[in-house]
Amino acid sequence: MRIARVTTIAALMAGMAGTVAHAGEPQRRVTVYLRDRTNVHPEVWIPAKALAGRMFAKIGVALEWGKGEPAGESSQATVFIELVTDTPENRMPGALAYALPYEGAHITVFFDRIEKGPDPARVLGHVMVHEITHLLQGISRHSDTGIMKARWTSRDYGDMRMTPLAFTLLDVDLIYAGLRKGMAKTAVLVAQR
Repeated sequence: MRIARVTTIAALMAGMAGTVAHAGEPQRRVTVYLRDRTNVHPEVWIPAKALAGRMFAKIGVALEWGKGEPAGESSQATVFIELVTDTPENRMPGALAYALPYEGAHITVFFDRIEKGPDPARVLGHVMVHEITHLLQGISRHSDTGIMKARWTSRDYGDMRMTPLAFTLLDVDLIYAGLRKGMAKTAVLVAQR
């Protein structure tokens, strides 16, 4: 019981530290457009979006969800998150998604792998946050703990049922560095099929 409490306190402190570290900066916005071409049930999609929004809000980044296509030309590139099904078993075994951070525009989520497991809404929210973070940072890297861990363990999945996985301080610093450098793409188009 004491260990769980210490772990929870450490996670809260890490999340708060990330927010405090960039408290002097204006809140950053990421617009997320939804083009629904799949049958992801609202009981999965709505809580996944809400969770992703709360996780980024803790570090001063606001997700704004829209529908359709971005209106007109934008000085910011568009990023596509595509939810796919019927993923071949030999395609990136064990992966739930991947991003192309150096290309800066595309994320693919293997939704069929997520919906087979427990709590698909919570896992989808975490996966979206993980992959969007790759694009915001503009690099391909992982942390030893938290949301940017390369492979989540059964313990991580258990922890995410209690409280969202946290960003490390370095995760947050790299997100803000990417946003400042313009490496981040702030319009996100979610394409589902």
